Amino acid sequence: MSKLVEYWKKFPSEWRFAITAFIVVRVALSLWSLAIYSLIPVSLQNIDLFGDPVLTVFDLKTSERHVYSRQEDDTVLSFSVPDPSYVMDNQTGSIWSIQSGQAIEGYYKGRALMELTHSPEEIFPYLGMPPAKNILLSLWQRFDANWYLKIAVHGYDGSDGSTVYFPVYPLLIRSLLFLSPPMFAAMLVSNLALLGVLVVLYKLITDLTNETVSRRALIYLLIFPTSFFLTAAYTESLFLLFTIGCLYSASHGRWNWAVVWGAFAALTRLQGVLLVIPLAYMLWREFGSVSLKKLAVRALPLAIMPLATLAFLGFSSLSLINTYQGTLHAKFVFPWDNIRAAVSLLASGSGSIVDALNLIVTLGLIVIMFAIWKKLPFEYTLYSILMVLAPMLRMTTTQPLVSLTRYALVVFPVFIVLGIWGKNPWVNRVILYTSALLQLYLSAQFFLWGWVA
Repeated sequence: MSKLVEYWKKFPSEWRFAITAFIVVRVALSLWSLAIYSLIPVSLQNIDLFGDPVLTVFDLKTSERHVYSRQEDDTVLSFSVPDPSYVMDNQTGSIWSIQSGQAIEGYYKGRALMELTHSPEEIFPYLGMPPAKNILLSLWQRFDANWYLKIAVHGYDGSDGSTVYFPVYPLLIRSLLFLSPPMFAAMLVSNLALLGVLVVLYKLITDLTNETVSRRALIYLLIFPTSFFLTAAYTESLFLLFTIGCLYSASHGRWNWAVVWGAFAALTRLQGVLLVIPLAYMLWREFGSVSLKKLAVRALPLAIMPLATLAFLGFSSLSLINTYQGTLHAKFVFPWDNIRAAVSLLASGSGSIVDALNLIVTLGLIVIMFAIWKKLPFEYTLYSILMVLAPMLRMTTTQPLVSLTRYALVVFPVFIVLGIWGKNPWVNRVILYTSALLQLYLSAQFFLWGWVA
């Protein structure tokens, strides 16, 4: 035992902190997902879907999905789940079978809920991928995760909207399929990437400030309300690893590695191509005294990043815009149009908690930009502005500022500033308590197939 302790102490501090923090977060989220599964084994929602009153029921254990109309004659019913084996309408107390949608007791006995034109696949999209059998995996198989699994297993299809998802993450999943089922492979990639993020970001922040700020900033990142996406089958952790690796390499003059990590980022998400801008600034700052010709020669490798993005868009027949407008019901707008639409939605009383959080986080990011500009090298301001503005150029018909709470995770300079501010005990408490509570709420919604980000 003593030898293990000695061996552990020989690890660099960033690795000891990263491993410890990762294990704590991974275990905590797993236990929380099991707690939600135990408390709410059947997820029920009374929603309005494009004007239709809809009942959705999802069994967390079996992943069975059911969708029914809540309209019965002239009455719109609302339902609850007094027992995992049936649902009950709140108007008459009638008992309805989850499997058949038929009333088996009460006022409506013998009646059946009407079928809908909306299928369960529209509300719980698995895209033909079988749900994972292990509950610790199946609880995470939600929304975009199924797109990445589908692409990894079956490849791209230009007609189904899959080309909006860039290839590095599904390729990494595919490379592990000979060892494990798709969902386990996806989670493995994301979690290993998160461990890498913690190590590299620790080193980057320590170079800029000190180890105390590094640890505080990483804790704030890990308890941010949507940070559970860093361990989910999403690209957040992988994209963050590539972007941090890119900027960290450039800051140490390792330009070849910076371009390599930047190219991977550009093939992980569309926003990755924007890394060329802070890199170009850093290159100009470092070699600004040389002739324009020599500077151009040094900058030439940066072209690999936009070329990587264009190569994928060419492979997908440049169908990205059509996918956004068609499959995702999105349009391109100015950032302020997105903010105005979010304010209008909330002012009308139609907005949700998620809509409010998207707006609050967006405005918070904009405010913190000034602190990033004051406290950190200018390339981090450029990077942050680009990562915030890029998703704000798109607005869906159903939700303005969609997923901004999730996209905020990759704006890592924000967490550096918060780590500096967190020296104040009151600031530290507000960040810790607010973030932790919101993460518990949002992650629970995610496990129950509630749209979060």
